[in-house]
Amino acid sequence: MPHPHDDGDEDGRSDSDMSEGIVELSADEIPEYFQERGGRLFHSHGSCPYPLPVDAEEQQVSGTPPDPDSRQNGLHQLLRRLLGGELAVGPVREVLAALPGEQRRVLDLGTGTGSWVLDMAREYPDVRFYGVDIVPIATRYPPRNVLFEMHDIKEQFRYDTGAIDMVHARSVTMAIRDYGALLPEIARVLRRGGLFVSCEWGRRPAMADGSDVAARAPRALAFFDAVRSTLLERRGIQTVADRIPQLLADSGKFTHIVARTYHMPIGDWPDNPEMRELGREYREMVELYARSMRAVLLDGRWAAHADDLVQGYIDEIWSVPGLVSICHTVYARRG
Repeated sequence: MPHPHDDGDEDGRSDSDMSEGIVELSADEIPEYFQERGGRLFHSHGSCPYPLPVDAEEQQVSGTPPDPDSRQNGLHQLLRRLLGGELAVGPVREVLAALPGEQRRVLDLGTGTGSWVLDMAREYPDVRFYGVDIVPIATRYPPRNVLFEMHDIKEQFRYDTGAIDMVHARSVTMAIRDYGALLPEIARVLRRGGLFVSCEWGRRPAMADGSDVAARAPRALAFFDAVRSTLLERRGIQTVADRIPQLLADSGKFTHIVARTYHMPIGDWPDNPEMRELGREYREMVELYARSMRAVLLDGRWAAHADDLVQGYIDEIWSVPGLVSICHTVYARRG
């Protein structure tokens, strides 16, 4: 959703990045993009497979400042701490460095509450940011260098070829069935040498010491097995977080592909005080995720066991030391 005084092209360049016009969504239209099921709000975009709720507990109330207690906003802050205070991996500062006569532009896919865009916009006030999502849950009054828009990322972007300097995609694998099919469109809008950054959570628990999670946390494993099978069977959503580097290589459109994984502790078991606090706070986000995922499990063959699966996972994140979530990051340059 644009700023009330934003004409969409204020950067002074003669070459616009707009391939078509945009229309501001009025406040009374916003409820049309949501549906209620089982006391939770979900998006109503029929072609998008994204399964999780988009209500205040999971995200925030539209039109309000980001709620620090919502899962997505809390997870954003924890992930930044896990990445050493950075908002993204890779040569971001190099790619967004100011050049005379050039307007730098960044596109954030699946922007959600817009927390990442808003933080980036503060760090890079001369860069223009676009955040796209299928639901209007970002603030309706962003800063002047930010534009939030509604868009299904499986469809063609409205931006001109080579108009974008950086594309950021975090936690979008549940919003698209064919991740590989998304990459040519990302490559199209990126300028040559432009940066693509991906960040996705793996859908399988792990142990920090590499031990067998099936023996140490069988109920956590059962929960994720049910989640993965339900997402695939009911929505066609595949588990691809660890395969994105190969998909980038297979596309033939990206170079300098660099992948790295980060382990986020679940719980207060680490000896390091900073990581202990991070794990304690992250465990709260994991519990919210498990409760949100209950709605997904109710839609598949695990429906009769949904409550037991959710509670089993929650019990183990509070009782099994050494559990971690794996964050898969990758960045690459447009060839």
